[in-house]
Amino acid sequence: MKKYFISILLSLGMVLGACSDSNQVESSGAPIDLGPDNIELVTSLVPFSDCDELLSHLKEEAKERVGPYGLNYQGGPFWGMPEMFRVEEMTEMDAASAEPESTSGSGPVSGSSDAGGSGDDSYTGTNVQEVGVDEPDIIKTDGSRILIVNNGVLSHIEIEGSQGTKTDQIEISDGWGHELFISGNRALLFTNGGGYDDVVIMETSSSESEDMAEMSVMPGFYIPMAHVIEIDLSDPYNLQIIGEMKIEGQYLSARLVGGTVRMAINSAPNQLEWVYPSSPGSEDRATRFNKELIDETTIEDWTPRFTLTKGETTSSGSLLACEDLHRPESFSGFDVVSVLSFNIADGLTEGSGVGVLASGQTVYSSLDRFYVATSKWMEAEISEEDFDEWSESYSTDVHAFSISTDAPAQYSASGIVQGTLLNQFSMDEHDGYLRIITTTGSPWNDRNLSESQLVVFEEQESVLKKIGQAGGLGKGESLYSARLLDDIGFAVTFRQIDPFYVLDLSDPTDPEIVGELKIPGFSTYLHPIDENYVVGIGQNATDEGRVLGLKVSLFDVSDKTDPRETATWTMNDANSPAEWDHRAFQIYGQTIILPVQSWSGKVNGAVLLEIGEGKISYVGEVTHETESSGPVSDCRELTSTELEGTELQFWIGEYGQYFQLCSATDIGGYENSWCESILLSEIDDWYGDEISPILEEIGAQDGDRIEECWVDPFDWNLQIQRSLIINDVLWTMSWGQLQSNLLDGLETKSVVPIG
Repeated sequence: MKKYFISILLSLGMVLGACSDSNQVESSGAPIDLGPDNIELVTSLVPFSDCDELLSHLKEEAKERVGPYGLNYQGGPFWGMPEMFRVEEMTEMDAASAEPESTSGSGPVSGSSDAGGSGDDSYTGTNVQEVGVDEPDIIKTDGSRILIVNNGVLSHIEIEGSQGTKTDQIEISDGWGHELFISGNRALLFTNGGGYDDVVIMETSSSESEDMAEMSVMPGFYIPMAHVIEIDLSDPYNLQIIGEMKIEGQYLSARLVGGTVRMAINSAPNQLEWVYPSSPGSEDRATRFNKELIDETTIEDWTPRFTLTKGETTSSGSLLACEDLHRPESFSGFDVVSVLSFNIADGLTEGSGVGVLASGQTVYSSLDRFYVATSKWMEAEISEEDFDEWSESYSTDVHAFSISTDAPAQYSASGIVQGTLLNQFSMDEHDGYLRIITTTGSPWNDRNLSESQLVVFEEQESVLKKIGQAGGLGKGESLYSARLLDDIGFAVTFRQIDPFYVLDLSDPTDPEIVGELKIPGFSTYLHPIDENYVVGIGQNATDEGRVLGLKVSLFDVSDKTDPRETATWTMNDANSPAEWDHRAFQIYGQTIILPVQSWSGKVNGAVLLEIGEGKISYVGEVTHETESSGPVSDCRELTSTELEGTELQFWIGEYGQYFQLCSATDIGGYENSWCESILLSEIDDWYGDEISPILEEIGAQDGDRIEECWVDPFDWNLQIQRSLIINDVLWTMSWGQLQSNLLDGLETKSVVPIG
């Protein structure tokens, strides 16, 4: 399937987070040496037959890694508490019996996706990576309505022509990172939350006659909790929350393929009541005690649980069946990455899930496979002198899942590649081959040994086997963006200048770097326009690498061996959310809509740029700012001319400060700005002896004051974050409002407050 010339698309890619054990061991127990030429080493996943086998495995791995300070296993997070338990005076029998109590709970083109998958080209949706798969976002439409989630509120806006009407709002439970899908009369909203449990602390001391122990309670561990909220949209004037699922762990991402939602969760095991020594002499006893704690654990201490509420019915239990949980042959930590499947038409159910004992970092999905990539490093404890070597020893495990629209995900294959991934765009599947761009080493040291590479994998009998490789991308530089499409790929690296690379991927066994272009600046997001042109969104820079501001580049890649930058559009002192979040980018025909924010106060809105015939043309801009009626102040503004030659003039000219002279009876203040009040008698202490005579010349009197105000160039709540097109009407969203503008002429037609 071609990935070009798609205007309304669906897409999938997930982002999972994690670390795994650096002291990686094959099933034989021999350590794996991941050298630069040894990237084809593979690991496969092993399923558990039942909960007894799973628990036995977890206890065995934990006891091998536990120490006097808990489970500080290599490559994973410190799983334990600060050094508070003291066991140096305890006898071995005491340590075996004095279990501390705890109240810790168990508890081709990327294009725009449409919400319903109808293929309706009258409206755009979320800019996504892959054809056929939708990504969740803070704004969604189906062409007749717009749903927006921000500041913990979900707003429903009905659309009629260029007019929008907010019919209802509904508050969402506490959390952050809200994003949603809509389909028919149902919305699913995803967010993260959590809280703390109290932990009982046992501290021991000893006298000549007996051991003593005191109990105290302190704030406990933070317990991450993912939330999935089901909302009934059938009555747009009365939105209803009809279901909520809480899951122990962190929500990472979700994707919608057809009618199937896949949700990724990363869950850490419960905290145990570790005992800690107060001196090195008691470390052995603490270790023995901690091993006994592990022996007493149950399956609930290690695996995530859920609670599902639908109406007045509540159910709870283990998130995954033990036989649906897998482990890599080599240890990858105690976290669990779970992938849950829901039919969005059926709403929230307990779901079908599959998981792996590992924590994740990046997920990419095609229509029939998605891949969980887990980055890790080989050394857990390292001296400062060895930091450079440590930073060059990263590797990445990749696990492949077989998916379909009507069945849960199933594990299919795994592999290992040296280096780390930048983001979801570092992976792509084409004709059954997985292509990955990774970066080895670190560009931020004197050795300059960082280098990016493309590796091609083929699935062979449950193994992702390396069959091709192209190295030499940006030696000594960082990878800033990547895009892989059918038989062609692009990558941008940067240190001082921007090498833009073109890769020929037509032969998966022999991918090649066939073109390179060196230009100032860099692109952090690459978006193909068609088979001949690619747009880059990023930052302009000097030849020495000093960043200047927003840059939009148009690359002509019709000749793979000779890529050219045919046009640029720049704005100094500015950036765009699209640089770090591809969902902020929108394209409609040949028109790009790009949110722009200038820290010098020039623009706070969105610009429209026309791409065509190798050129970038400025069309116009929209803003959510309203014209001010003037400063709300009863004081007198001090001009730069009046303050010429003083330090105050410098602050007005260089940093845009606002100075005003206020009498004792003036209220003062300046719009919504923060102002510092300085009595006239104290002004020389602030800005030098030459200030007060000048102020007296312009009428300042005893008892007056100077106010120095830090004026915001614009209302940050009105920064545009997203854009949609519905029937040739441009809809833009900021945190404070939804606004419509006609594409032809950009006349503002309606403003809907949503804050």
